[in-house]
Amino acid sequence: MNEFRGLTPDELSAWTPPLVDNIIANNILLNQGTMCIYGAEGRFKSMLALDLMYHIASGKDWFDYKTTAMPTYYFQSEIPQHPLQTRSDKYRIGNNINARNCWLATDLYEKLDTGWGATIMEKELARCQPKVLIIDPMYNSFAAKLTDESEIDKLLNRLNMWRKAYHCAIILIHHNRKEEHAEGAAFHYGTDELYGHGNIKKWLDTIIYVEMTNAGDPIVDLKLTFEKVRHAESLIYPIDIQINRNNLVFTRKYSNTVLQPDDYQ
Repeated sequence: MNEFRGLTPDELSAWTPPLVDNIIANNILLNQGTMCIYGAEGRFKSMLALDLMYHIASGKDWFDYKTTAMPTYYFQSEIPQHPLQTRSDKYRIGNNINARNCWLATDLYEKLDTGWGATIMEKELARCQPKVLIIDPMYNSFAAKLTDESEIDKLLNRLNMWRKAYHCAIILIHHNRKEEHAEGAAFHYGTDELYGHGNIKKWLDTIIYVEMTNAGDPIVDLKLTFEKVRHAESLIYPIDIQINRNNLVFTRKYSNTVLQPDDYQ
């Protein structure tokens, strides 16, 4: 593992960054960066994680944001391997995609922040050398109490070690806290809705909130709000998308009231 070394301003200016710095354009996800997709239960977050994995692995645009093809590892701790296989096969057929630069793993017991679970993941990171690690969902993949500052700090330190040692970005799929309601209306308080200790949201570079705007069948309408993009140089507007339950095809919706693709590049 490389040791850090201070640079003079001239040395820093002369330093050559990686040839590819953006994994997802507009600084949504940088090399060795951090990102979270979160929302309430049943908001197709795991399907979005699968969609994101295949887009990054194949270098295809993700809802009009350019991506750079990177090896991607998806760890799912909530469902057995058979339904994971079913989802992946349905997605690949529906989206006509056959990326091989990615790996999918599931384990219903191991926690990635315990000694044995961490060892297994580190062996996988060394074997596959992914540049993006997706962990879905956060609450079930770690043993740490997510509201405890001490435990969260230890967990984030481990994730930081993986980012440094294996040169990978990390994407977490997570839940929001219980919604507040009054007179039939739900209230949302931005990144404060991310479940767990506040150090989690401080650690994250990008936080995307998923809400369902229409629970149709087979077409479901979702809205992605970029609540935090630490490295963005300009505002990133919310986007409206749809998913077809039958084939897991995601599409972006456009209307006269939202910006067009060129405005997002």
